[in-house]
Amino acid sequence: MKINCDYRTVTTKNPLVVGVISDSQLSPFSWKNNRTFERNLIRSLQTLKNYGCNMIIFAGDICNIANFYAYHRFKNAFKLVFGTNPPLLQIIMGNHDYFPAFTPRWKKRFMFETYLGCRPYSHYVVNGYHFIGVSPDCRKQRNGYSRVLEWLDGELSDAVKDCADKPVFVTTHNNAENTVYGSDVYGDTELGKVLSKYPSVVNFGGHTHFPMLDERSIHQRDYTSLNTQSTSYVELEKGKVNGPVPPNPHISPMGYVLRFYEDKIDVLRVNAGTGTEEKEHMRWSLPTHITKENFVYTDDRFDVSDPKEDDYPSMPAVYGRSEKIGMRAYLVFEKGEDKDFVHSYRVEFSDGKVQYYFSDFYKGLSNPNKEEVLPIYEKAAGVYDVEIRAVNSKGLESKTSTRICDVRVPGYRRYPLVFAPDAKYF
Repeated sequence: MKINCDYRTVTTKNPLVVGVISDSQLSPFSWKNNRTFERNLIRSLQTLKNYGCNMIIFAGDICNIANFYAYHRFKNAFKLVFGTNPPLLQIIMGNHDYFPAFTPRWKKRFMFETYLGCRPYSHYVVNGYHFIGVSPDCRKQRNGYSRVLEWLDGELSDAVKDCADKPVFVTTHNNAENTVYGSDVYGDTELGKVLSKYPSVVNFGGHTHFPMLDERSIHQRDYTSLNTQSTSYVELEKGKVNGPVPPNPHISPMGYVLRFYEDKIDVLRVNAGTGTEEKEHMRWSLPTHITKENFVYTDDRFDVSDPKEDDYPSMPAVYGRSEKIGMRAYLVFEKGEDKDFVHSYRVEFSDGKVQYYFSDFYKGLSNPNKEEVLPIYEKAAGVYDVEIRAVNSKGLESKTSTRICDVRVPGYRRYPLVFAPDAKYF
């Protein structure tokens, strides 16, 4: 595959601050009234502007289905926020930007280049740091890079020769499989063959929509991977009753802000819903010279073979309560506690059935609401006693529990999986 790459060398006037977002998945339909994803993109861009970003990286899936109107909405969001003077932009395609399936791949790349005025493949050197933008070569979910790997390998080899062990930033739509949170489900099967050859690589990838608040969203084994989440909606792993797309998944679009210093690069996780940094006390940081010897975000962080007492979450209240509104029953209880956060809840009913529900952590951890409100799904009508335990991202369950007695379930209900208002006619 012939690669038409955009090469640039740029020096910023101020210290480098880079914003990273992805997966706006804007609607191609001009008649749609709901514009949740467009508003989320605008909020995200405004947040990055407020943080002083002089470069923005977008990791693909601009459109839900690529056409002129969707690309126009994307460009208009930047114009609304930045006017005629946007920061340096590095934008790549995602698998959705190759939809619909019957359109030739070359034509979709041509549309991207024509409508946005930038190329799907780029290699910028900004203040001495290399930034390589790599679009997939097709619309495949998990194997979209096979025809561009040779080119990427060459670009990485040249970058490493130029800057030795300084970080080389590579933006792809997918992360490689079995790296960051969600990559076991949506990771690319080929990318790791090239990226693993270069320990100084820092790879940004979208596609999964998995929350960046989870510590599994940064990963170091052969190189560094970061999951960019999404500005449209959150998705999570299967196996929970209120998933894999949790309730109100579009509430809190998030992205990264990278601040470059002489000796380190701080990685801030920024909530565009609130405009503030999440988990400041657990802020990620990368050295300006990366080797395997100074990797700290490894799988060892999640070793639970010999857990200590403070590794377990807890349930602070002994008793909760139930509420019945219309034909729905709710479990209401004080939120569980953890030194990181409570990822989900184990709910055991008196008939022996066990269910797992996601907590609302994905909406942001600064939520002032101290109570969790869980609608009950997939239970037959009846009266039950319930025991609730907290579960953290390491999979450890609390030893303490909250009990709720005489929970009256009026009837069986399925969880209504809804991506967002925009998604009704996708």
